[in-house]
Parts: sequence; C-alpha cells; structure tokens
Amino acid sequence: MSILVGTTAGAYLVGDSTEQLIGGTRINHIVRDGDGWWLVDGKGQINHDGEVVAKLPDGAAALCVQPGIDTIWIGSNEARLFALEDGRVSEDEFFATAPGRDSWYTPWGAPADVRSMTLDADHTLYVNVHVGGILRYDNTGLVPTVDIGSDVHEVTAHPDEQGAVFAATAKGLAVSHNGHDFDFRRNGLHAPYCRAVTVLDDRVIFSASTGPRTSQARLYTCPLWDDAVEPSSHGLPEWFDDNIDTHCLAGSGSTAHLGHGDRVWRSEDRGATWAQIADGLGSITCIA
Repeated sequence: MSILVGTTAGAYLVGDSTEQLIGGTRINHIVRDGDGWWLVDGKGQINHDGEVVAKLPDGAAALCVQPGIDTIWIGSNEARLFALEDGRVSEDEFFATAPGRDSWYTPWGAPADVRSMTLDADHTLYVNVHVGGILRYDNTGLVPTVDIGSDVHEVTAHPDEQGAVFAATAKGLAVSHNGHDFDFRRNGLHAPYCRAVTVLDDRVIFSASTGPRTSQARLYTCPLWDDAVEPSSHGLPEWFDDNIDTHCLAGSGSTAHLGHGDRVWRSEDRGATWAQIADGLGSITCIA
C-alpha cells in the first residue's frame, strides 16, 4: 500500500520505496481521487496527478481541495470557496454570501479561512471555516450546522453512511448522525482540544491536546456511534510534543496513517497498533 505525503518542500509517494512527486513548494493539502490525486500548494496552484491544471487568482491562497462529482472544490483564505469546472476556476457566489458570514473570525484578528472540506455518502459537501463552524452545502443551498464557538479544525464524513459527519474541534470530537446536529465526545480525553480526524469503516481516529501550543498531544480512537474513547498509542510516542495537525491523519477500511514531524506511521488494525513506515521526509503538512 502506498500513501501520498505533502511537506513544506514538496510531495512524496511512500510505499516500498519513497518517490518525490513534486519539489520546491509547500503542499497545503493532498487527496486521493480514485486512482489519481489532487493537491494544492503554497503558490495557489491546483495540481492533478503531477500536472498543474489551474491557479487561484492573485491574493487567494489554496488551502484545501475536495474532488466532487463534476466539480473540484478549493478552499481559500478570507473564507473564499472556488470551483474548478471544465478547466476554469471561479469563485462560488453562494458561499461568498453564506449565512452567518459576518460572525466568522480568527482569534488573532485576521479573516477566517476555509480550513477543510469533506463529502458524505450522498455527495453533500461540508465546508469547515476557521473560525466559522461547518456549513452543509447541497442542492438546497448553504446551511450552518455546529456552533462556530466550537472552533472546528477539521471535518470528515463516512464514505458509506449518509449524514455521518465527524469534526475535530476545540471542545472535543463533534459527531453527527444527520449532518446537522452535533454531539461532543470528551470523556476519556486528557484534554478536549482536537485538531485532526479520520474515519474508518467502523471507527474514528482523532488527535487531542491541551491547546494550540502544546507539549501533550496524543491519538485517540472510538467506535462510530459509541462514546468509548480510548488512547491509540501502541507503537507511537506516548505523547507528541506538538499537535497532530489538520490533514495529517488519513484512513480507509481498517487502515490508517499518521504524519507528524518528518515521520509516517501506519495502523492496519483500526488504530490498535502502529508501526513507523517512513522518516526524514521533511516537515509533513498533509497525507492521503
């Protein structure tokens, strides 16, 4: 099994050997799309399978990418959402006037960003604004969901269960059965500040720490619909000295990957045990 790893200096394919795919630029986000992949980089470029196919307008930073059925969605700074369709990039006019937009913010005073996105099993798009909560985007329009005060850092959805949406937030793991109403799981965590999340066939794996600047971060796992949260640390450091960040967990089926620092770990048993599979890659920003 091979995985894609983005770093501050390029992208790699890691399998039996390590192959550099792209060099000379920070990779902000990378995702699988069938047998191919998409990434966005620090130059505002949108790359498909190693070829730059488009670029965002000047001043727009490409922060995350989400392939859809007919549209490639790109999240940007200043809470902008772009669509790549038929080779042309355009800003989404509905998101530019999204409900609740006037209340979006960052703690440091800059405009909010689109930090992460996901599609659920019904191909409904969920857009995470930091700080602005999660907006559900379907054929009826844009609907705010979780309270923006929960400070969402990453959103993901189960590939086979419609409306099964999970989010790493500053108040714990947010869980929804219907893509709108969220409950929070905090019991069993050493601290509630969550930064990364991925969903497997029947479990969720997520990171938690003491805050945005921390020396105590660790990984946790729980069943999809059960509050039985437990540490997932066999084969990992007991504590990470900073956050396991947004986009640095990736999973499918029973297999999960974790990128932190310059190292990558793999679990083939739903997070029960982990083994290091790569190191020396540079500062990891994302994996897929």
